[in-house]
Amino acid sequence: MYFLKEQYSQNLSEVSNIKTSDGSLTAIDKLLMSQNKIDEGITSLSEMNVDFTIKRLEKMIDIEVTNEELEYYLNNFTPSKLQMQLVYSYLTRYFNSYRDENLININDYIHVLLLFKKRLLMNLGFQDIRFGEVKYAALPYILTGNLSEKVNTRIIRNIKFNSKIENNYMYQYLINEKYKYLEAIKPGYIKTLISSFINTRYTYCVYEYPELLGEEIVYPEDKISDELLFFLYSI
Repeated sequence: MYFLKEQYSQNLSEVSNIKTSDGSLTAIDKLLMSQNKIDEGITSLSEMNVDFTIKRLEKMIDIEVTNEELEYYLNNFTPSKLQMQLVYSYLTRYFNSYRDENLININDYIHVLLLFKKRLLMNLGFQDIRFGEVKYAALPYILTGNLSEKVNTRIIRNIKFNSKIENNYMYQYLINEKYKYLEAIKPGYIKTLISSFINTRYTYCVYEYPELLGEEIVYPEDKISDELLFFLYSI
């Protein structure tokens, strides 16, 4: 057995809060000054990415969102963390970064959300959405609805309900392919997410039908779970 010995090539210096004899900066002050500064270029690039991506989404989805419609939601709609979590998960495929999504202001968030709402309605089979009729759909209105109570994360234990989800081909794809690593880290996460939306109460906030404001959104559990699975499947 043998050892290699090498002299440390750096000169060590004491780091303290004691000022030098001439009353200048302390060793801690000098250390903090020498640490890496925030790269403002990263922030600028992120802001450019947000602006570019939102414009790209507008062209890609190509559905009109009027200023009056946007103003209505700014005045009457307050997104919850659970809703934003789902929307940001969808947006990541376009922004390629959760970090950049944090720079989205409320105006741009609601604008993009309304684009997704209308696109989701079309994906669910409602092709004519020009007149803003309330369709037989749950998720588009839940994502733009107001939270009326604290989010309930209790997992649904109904055997029949769980069996239906587990036998759904989209659910099997999500846990075994698309989100298999997430499922390995947080077993049952997809079910927990579905349960949270089903157990939590939301109220309507629909620009075309202001008389529905504050009315509870009520749909069968199966319909909400099916639309959520479809949404996650299509991300």
